Amino acid sequence: MKMGKIKTLLKSGVLLDLYFFKNNKGNFIAMLIWPYLMLGLVVGMGFLFGSPSTFKKNIGFNIDPIAYFIASTVVMMASISVMWEVCGNVLFLRWLGALPYVIVAPHRMSIILVLSYVPRYLFYTFIQVVEFLPLLVLLEGVTAGIVKTLIMLLAVTVGMLPLLGFSALFASLLLIIKEESNVLNWLNPIILIFSGALYPTSLMPYWMWLVSRVLPTTYTVELARTIALIGSPELAPIMFLIGILMGLAVVYNILSYMLIGAGEKSAMKRGII
Repeated sequence: MKMGKIKTLLKSGVLLDLYFFKNNKGNFIAMLIWPYLMLGLVVGMGFLFGSPSTFKKNIGFNIDPIAYFIASTVVMMASISVMWEVCGNVLFLRWLGALPYVIVAPHRMSIILVLSYVPRYLFYTFIQVVEFLPLLVLLEGVTAGIVKTLIMLLAVTVGMLPLLGFSALFASLLLIIKEESNVLNWLNPIILIFSGALYPTSLMPYWMWLVSRVLPTTYTVELARTIALIGSPELAPIMFLIGILMGLAVVYNILSYMLIGAGEKSAMKRGII
């Protein structure tokens, strides 16, 4: 794919979001409130079913549960965003009646779904992660708070790469069926649970732990939490997790590139679109 075409798709994503926020200021305000609502939900559930002392005992580290779950919240928001914006875009295009035109466009549909979304993901994620900076500074101090915020930005940026391909794989399935919203409604929570966003994978049953190993979100959660579990960042575990995420990115994006074409052909052959 030529660089000029890639720039066109990226530009389309940027302009779409700029005009969207220009005409939907209430949505922009809701986006700013959303991270703390999510954190409140996760922390509230934790205090409802346990206590900070029990949490520290189960984790095996003397850390602040709020700092730990900030990392979970960031990854949860990023994962939900990618799954809905890449997979759910198939549903949106179908509702608009534009899906057939996107499929016959010069670009592969997997490329359109991914590249047009990347600017939005980076913008949303940067804003939502930086929103937690004041809270992390209050809990951890200025230096530690800034370092942990930067590590979380790195985690959700690198974690995006395999998750885009992973989501595009499900988009190929959604081209064949007509129940996109139902699939995504149960798929997102299951992925978050198996990824350890709500509870560490090390404390899960063995079969759930095995499933978690193939999910890119698992390693994004672990990378984001690494800095929450230690007082200062250690390069070795961070680079190890980044290496796994990059490997998964190659595998899932290659698979999505190959299989989404099959989904398009199957959908057209059956007259679904």
